[in-house]
Formats: sequence, structure tokens, C-alpha cells
Amino acid sequence: MTDAVLYEKQRVPPFMRQLLAVSGVVLYMIGTGANIAYPGVLLEQLRLPESTLKLTSEHESWIASILGLALITGIVVAPFSLQHLGRRVTNQLSTLPSMGGWALLVTAKGPAALLIGRSLQGFGMGVQAAAAPVSIAEYSAPKHRGAFLATIAFSFATGMLVAHIFGTLLYWRTAGIACGSFYVVSLILISLSPETPPYLASKGLNIECRKSFRWFRGYDHISEKELTVLLNSQRKEEATHTGSRWRNYLDIAKRQEFYKPTVIMMFMFILFQISGMTVVPSYTVTIMMEVTGGAIESYTSMLMVDVLRFATAVLACIVVNKLNRRTVLFLGVTISVASLLLTSILLYLRDFGYIPDDYKWLPIIPTMSYIFGKTLGILPIPWAIAGEIFPLAYRSLGSGISGMFLSIMFFVVVKTAPASFRDIGVSGTFCVYAFCISVCGVFLYFLLPETKGKTLYEIECHFKNADVNVKDTSENDKMLELEKIEAGRDEGE
Repeated sequence: MTDAVLYEKQRVPPFMRQLLAVSGVVLYMIGTGANIAYPGVLLEQLRLPESTLKLTSEHESWIASILGLALITGIVVAPFSLQHLGRRVTNQLSTLPSMGGWALLVTAKGPAALLIGRSLQGFGMGVQAAAAPVSIAEYSAPKHRGAFLATIAFSFATGMLVAHIFGTLLYWRTAGIACGSFYVVSLILISLSPETPPYLASKGLNIECRKSFRWFRGYDHISEKELTVLLNSQRKEEATHTGSRWRNYLDIAKRQEFYKPTVIMMFMFILFQISGMTVVPSYTVTIMMEVTGGAIESYTSMLMVDVLRFATAVLACIVVNKLNRRTVLFLGVTISVASLLLTSILLYLRDFGYIPDDYKWLPIIPTMSYIFGKTLGILPIPWAIAGEIFPLAYRSLGSGISGMFLSIMFFVVVKTAPASFRDIGVSGTFCVYAFCISVCGVFLYFLLPETKGKTLYEIECHFKNADVNVKDTSENDKMLELEKIEAGRDEGE
């Protein structure tokens, strides 16, 4: 049977198959956004006089921040699971603690059960934080990869919006059931897709790899050439791994194609957290009450933030696929820093009586600009880069190490936020965030390469430096082959 006949028999287009696979991960990340934002409504309801479940201020800060500590345990497990069990099984297993966490949370009778439930959610989030960008990148064709990776940002924003809407309209236990249902649908969709082709290739399962690759990408001539490049590059990689495991780990740590992406992702995820990406959803009501000076009802301002974040995340899915990654990232950094500083200045001016009471709501304008900037650039780009930047051989390990920084910063930033708001106010906290964002932005300006439109193998060769094409004829042949593939793709479009 010829390739043309096989392609005709594939009734579902390759793009729709990729979309199905990505949708399972996206639904999980919607649940993650709900996990992050849920304390914003949970704590408000538990503070009401009629609530039978009472919390101290210390309980509240732990409920919001314990996800960060639990994330660490999930991220420690993730590299081993991704490497030995595969992307598909890891994604499936990560839904189970998350569902268990929501079940425990909605039936909680005291703070201990709430904390255990949140810890289970954090463990699942940690596994998925490493698995999601890797899985989406390996499911996707190069021309769709940027848009698919940007859906992680869209998923976060959607989950935060949904959690706050449910929490505004429903009792917190009912809202928890609704939020937890995303993981059930996620598990079903993940189970409908096969394992990713690069993982199968890394295990030497070439027959299974070919079946999976053709399931995702079809049987056309260009895809078949990409499949050949994938299998050949993996055979060469396997030949380089000899000796003891610890010697291999030491050798990996010395390779610039490993440590350079790892350093970049450390700064990326520090930037992600220090920009307030998880603080704002967790303490939206507290922040907006101070920013608006009470001129706008707290739940109304919270939903204003959520709607803007959601709309911007949708825009980001388009922008990330159209513009260079660096352009989008530094545009977001610039808008965020300028907006945070302007918000702080206006808050200080209001506190000293320079802004009349009729205009005390004025700081909300740069605050909304800040939400727009960080959602447009700082939210999507780290996840897009995380799925592209690590070579296949080190993808599980690199994702785990960089994800460790994500989880540590998650805990530190969210746990210290209440004390920061209390001691230096929202204005002072925003000044600190602006400074830290600027520092990370400067480092990334000099470290981060452009990855848009490149295959995963081309990105890997960038970190090995151009002289790899001279010293290794097999690498040179593969790069020439990739150039032919890209030329063929351009002609097809």
C-alpha cells in the first residue's frame, strides 16, 4: 500500500489528532489554573461569620503556598517517570493525586484536611509542570508547536477565571467539585492518544515510533523525512551513552547543550513567579481592594482581572505563533515593569493625599496594564521555551531541574506575599517585583536564543554551536536534510 493511499485512508487530519492529544494536557493545565486561583475564593468564604470551618491567618498563608512545597516532590518524581514510564503514562498518573486532592478538599472538616488536599494537588501539578511542555512539544508539528505551547498560558488563565466564577456563584465545596471535574475529562483524552514519537525513538522502539509519528503527522513525504531524521539522530545519541550511570550524569552536566538551556529555564521560571503569576490569583481580592481603594467591589474587580487575563491569554496564543519568542517575552517584561512602577507611584501619591477621593480608583489602570503585559509575554513564553529548548536525551532531566526552581519560587513568593503586603504594602511589593523582573529580563536578553520556526533538532544544534556541522559529517547531513524539509514545507504552504 503506497504512502498516498495510506494518507487518504487517514480520515482525521494530522492537525486534529495533534489537537486531541494536546487537549488532554490543556484540560489538566486548566485544572492547575483553578488550583492556583481557588484560595482566592475559598479563603474569602471561610472568613464569613456563618462559616463553620475557621482558619487562622497562618493557616490561610499555608493553604495558598503549600502547593509550592508539594510541587517540589512532584517535580523530583517527574524526570524518572517521564524517562521510564513515558509521557503518556506520566500524564495519566498525574491526574490521580489531583483528583484525590480535590475530593479530600471538598469533604474537609478542618484545616488539616485542606492542607493535605492541597498537597496532593501540588504533587500532581509538579509532575505535570515537567510533563506538559515536553508532551505538547513532542505531539506537535513545528509549524503548530508555538500555538500549542501557548495554550498552556491560555489554560492557566481559563482555570483561574473558571475557579473565581465558580467561587463567586457557588458554595466553596460545590465549586471544588466543578473544578476537579477537569481532571476526569483530561484523563479520558490523554488515554485516547498514543505515546509521543520522540520518547519511543529514545527507547529504540522504532516500529512503535513510526506508527505513532504517522498517527500524529500523517504519511506525506515531508513528514517521512522528518521521521527519518528523528530515528537517525537518536541512533547516534544512543551510541554516545556508555559507561556507568553517574559518569553519564557528570558528562551530561558538562555539555553546553544541557547546562545552557537549564540556566535559561531557571531564569525563565524565576521570572514567571516573581512577576506575581501565582501571587495575584491567590490574593486577587486583597490586592484589588488596596489598588481600587474600595471604590470597586472586590469580587467585581477580581472578575475584571480574570476576564482581562483570559482575553490576553487568547491573544497570546495568536501572538506567540506569529511573532518571535524574544519579541513577545521582552514586550511583556517592558509593559509589566513600567506598569508596576506606575501603579506604585500612584498608590504612594494617593496615600499622601495628592489624589482626590473621586479618583482613588486611578491605580487600577496601570494595574490592568500589568496584568495584560505579564499574561501576554511572561506567562506563555517560559512554557513555550520549556517544551523546545532541551535536547531529547536530556529533556526529562532538564525539565525536572528547571521545574524545581519553578516550585521553590512558587512557595517563597506566595508564602511571603501576605507579610510583604502587611509590612511594605502593595505599592512596595510591586516595586520589588518590578526590580526582580528587570534583573531576570536583562539576563535573558543575553542568554535566550530565538526558537520560533525551528525544529527541536535545530534548536539542539544551536546549543552545540555551529562547529558541530564541521566536525561531524553525520550532523551536517542531518542539518542539510532539515533544510530540505523546511524548504518543502514552505513550498507546501
